[in-house]
Amino acid sequence: MPVGLTVGQAIDDQKKFVAQKAAEAAEQERLRKQIEDEKAAAAAELGKTVVLAFLGQKFVPADFMNGQYEDRFQVEIGVKNAGDRPIKGVKGDLIIKNTFGEVVGKTTLTIEETIAPGSQVTWTGSRKINKFDDDDKKLMGLEDGKFSTELRPTAVVYADGTTVGAPNHAE
Repeated sequence: MPVGLTVGQAIDDQKKFVAQKAAEAAEQERLRKQIEDEKAAAAAELGKTVVLAFLGQKFVPADFMNGQYEDRFQVEIGVKNAGDRPIKGVKGDLIIKNTFGEVVGKTTLTIEETIAPGSQVTWTGSRKINKFDDDDKKLMGLEDGKFSTELRPTAVVYADGTTVGAPNHAE
């Protein structure tokens, strides 16, 4: 305790500090909720234009002989352009939940495929897996029928360069 500071002043300072931290936490929570609400609204609007379907996943172990030096988690996503303009790319969130509905994995998908109106493509993407990370271990052990997925489109870039949604929201 600094010289000249009374116990009462120290208690008041601590109360102010705690109140300031609580206000900061409340503001962070408000911002998080606002961003989630914006993303949900964008996904609902984008759902009319683009349809995403989870087709499958697999764990791909490292294969040094073929130049793959990391374990990977690979997903296959079906993308349909339900709108009337050609799509240049789609960004979205993939959320994986266990049998109890608990989130075991969450990742952002960046699908850079040209899709004509009424057409569909199958996109395959992957990300590296850290087998020492508890969350990544859960992804490695996913078994068909024991998890569910949620796909939310967050942004669409059309061939003419216009963008709908929130492409810059980070997870």
